[in-house]
Formats: sequence, structure tokens, C-alpha cells
Amino acid sequence: MGQQTWNILDITGEEYTLGIYHGEESGHVVVYLNNNIMIIDFKILMSKSYHFFIGHEFMHLKIIKNMEEYTYSLEVDMDADTPYNTQLKAREQVDQRNMMIGLFIAIMLLSALLFFRNFK
Repeated sequence: MGQQTWNILDITGEEYTLGIYHGEESGHVVVYLNNNIMIIDFKILMSKSYHFFIGHEFMHLKIIKNMEEYTYSLEVDMDADTPYNTQLKAREQVDQRNMMIGLFIAIMLLSALLFFRNFK
């Protein structure tokens, strides 16, 4: 039986434990979060993925079949159009704009300093 657990710390500081049990012969899958069952799926004998929220984060759980073995991965889905991801992208745009403004001001000050230094 394939088993995997992940300990996750949310952006708010809340801790979660996500686990998966996968009967490799039967293909039955149970996914639980903090001992509460979230997903039950039957006869999963090939690769499959699931999406769900843990706190504010949109997660992507993958069951990957390689030959006769299964591997399990859990990733934050940063590409999905969720309110939190939209907020992060907007914040990145503001940060990038502020950095460009700061770089422009620094270049202008440096240029003025060099100009007045050579003017003497």
C-alpha cells in the first residue's frame, strides 16, 4: 500500500497534515487532511491528479505511475486563477513597478552627480 504524508504550514501560520493511502493492487485512494477524509476514489490504477484548497493555497496532488510503482507529489498551484494567486500577482506587479521607479531615480541621480562633477 502506498502511503505519503505532508506537513504544511499555511501563510497564516496554521499547520496541516495531508496524507494519502493508495492500495496499489485495488487502486483505492483515500486523501485526508488533519484526519478528516477529503477524497475517496476507487480503482485508480493509472496516473491521476486532484486539486483542492488547503487554507488559502490551491494544491495539486499527483499520483504518478512509473512502470509498476507509484509516486506521489504535492505542489502549490500558482497558475490557477484563485483570489490569493490574483492578489500575489498584483502585489508582484506593484513591487516590479516600484523597483523600476527606484532604478530610474537612482540612474537620474547618478547621471546628475556625474554631470555636475564633470562640470566643475
